Amino acid sequence: MGLSSLFGFEEVGMLGRKNRRIAELQRAVEGLQELLSRIGDARSAQTDALEEVDRAGAELVALRHRISTARAELQPLKEELTLQRAGVVRTDAAADHQAQLDLIHDEMKTLIKTGAAIEGGGQVTYNGSDATGRRLVEDWSALMLRSYNCEAENCLRMLRAGGLDAARRRLDRSASAIERLSGTFALRVSPRYQALRVYELELTADHLQRRAESRRTRRIAS
Repeated sequence: MGLSSLFGFEEVGMLGRKNRRIAELQRAVEGLQELLSRIGDARSAQTDALEEVDRAGAELVALRHRISTARAELQPLKEELTLQRAGVVRTDAAADHQAQLDLIHDEMKTLIKTGAAIEGGGQVTYNGSDATGRRLVEDWSALMLRSYNCEAENCLRMLRAGGLDAARRRLDRSASAIERLSGTFALRVSPRYQALRVYELELTADHLQRRAESRRTRRIAS
């Protein structure tokens, strides 16, 4: 006995439509379940990606901190190298004047780095090139400054108690020779830089004088 014998044709048609609707809804549910599964996978991947980004960010911050620390540690070495390249040697020979000497050397570094330790040069053209002329003046300035500083270091090393005037004259002669030998460049050691090097001589001479007096006092006491 068929369905049509149990139900009318209208009821059979309605049942068929409901079955088809149920099938459609079932397929929709399966599609939604698949979509939700993909969304869940995507969210999981996104969470993993965000965690990886957070880890990379933390590593970047740590790396930047290490770079900053390394640069801070390197800075004093760079400043010391600035003096050494210009022929200046720092010592603690006059320890009782170390604070003043540190200030002197700090200002010397500033003058050297800004190119203010040597004056003159002006506008120089070489083989029709202003740029080549500027480089030539810079090279000569560096050479003249190093020569002057080497003479100043010799004065400091050879300085004896009571020999300050002779050391000053020797340093003045060096500055005059540099100005004369610079020729058409008209270079000279800046007065401020000269004053700093002379002050350095004076402090060292004072230290040597005090040390000599201390030795004499100890000999007399003994």
